[in-house]
Amino acid sequence: MSHILTQEEVDALLRGISGGEIETDVAVSFDPNDAIPYDLTSQDRIIRGRMPTLEMINEKFARMFRATMSSLLRRVASVTAVSVDMIKFGEFLKTLPVPTSLHLFRMDPLRGNALCVVEAKVIFMLVDIIFGGTGKDFFKIEGREFTAIESSVIRKVVINALEDLEKAWRALLDVSIVYQRSEINPQFVQIVSPTDVVVVIQFEIEVEYSSGILTLCMPYSTLEPVRERLQAGFQSEQLEADRGWVDRLRKNIAKAQAEVGVELGSTEISARDVVNMKPGDVIPLDQYASDAITVYVEGIPKYRGYPGIYKGNQAVRISEVILSKGGEDDGAEGN
Repeated sequence: MSHILTQEEVDALLRGISGGEIETDVAVSFDPNDAIPYDLTSQDRIIRGRMPTLEMINEKFARMFRATMSSLLRRVASVTAVSVDMIKFGEFLKTLPVPTSLHLFRMDPLRGNALCVVEAKVIFMLVDIIFGGTGKDFFKIEGREFTAIESSVIRKVVINALEDLEKAWRALLDVSIVYQRSEINPQFVQIVSPTDVVVVIQFEIEVEYSSGILTLCMPYSTLEPVRERLQAGFQSEQLEADRGWVDRLRKNIAKAQAEVGVELGSTEISARDVVNMKPGDVIPLDQYASDAITVYVEGIPKYRGYPGIYKGNQAVRISEVILSKGGEDDGAEGN
């Protein structure tokens, strides 16, 4: 158990600090050469936190794609969202074997291209099942390109997947996914520079005896415009937070101070008259003393009224409210 100071020890400690006998400040030396250059444009600054809304989109896509695959294969298929990671694009490419079925697509109106990557094992499994097999046979996949039949099958599967992805994203943003082209060599799909950060989403496709991975790779810069919405919680929680924010904003605005001024009138005079003007000269205005004057709030015309005296102070009695553009003046009398 740690030692507890007595009252005498505490008093002695305080006297030592106040008298300067106990040093409280430790001198810290600074060497300018120790400073580390920092690039504000580097994507290393990105905070790799959870994206709950993106996870919900992934779960919705998995459910929809599961139904699509089961209908296509006439067998019960399972599609599960496995992980969401943020890594550099160069590191992601190093994880891809050759051959790999790579498909580029856009998500308008978001900028840039994204990737749908289908593991070769998934392709052979689907082709085997579609042509009457069990999908459990293993093939040697290295060292050859995909056949025309395999390419046709996987293209159909990917297009169906992108259609489901588009529907899943519409809960957040009305996107239009456009399929572009397919590749088998990762070197030909440089959607961003190798040092840029990408969001990698993996889904496991399982049909009876076999399984494989389908991966979505989206540049972080593509998702940046909707990053805050992706990192937000459930929509109901977000709406509740928004309502609270509106209430606080309304109360604080009601307490804010606003500058109010009046315009008695205006006129135009020549520069010669301005130069020759002296005390006692009279400047006629463009309205009569009995006319209503304009009241400005923070420089914006808001009311019309008549000048007078109230409790010994100069005052204005409001007669009209000037509505915003598109409205009509309110002719109600006021004080």
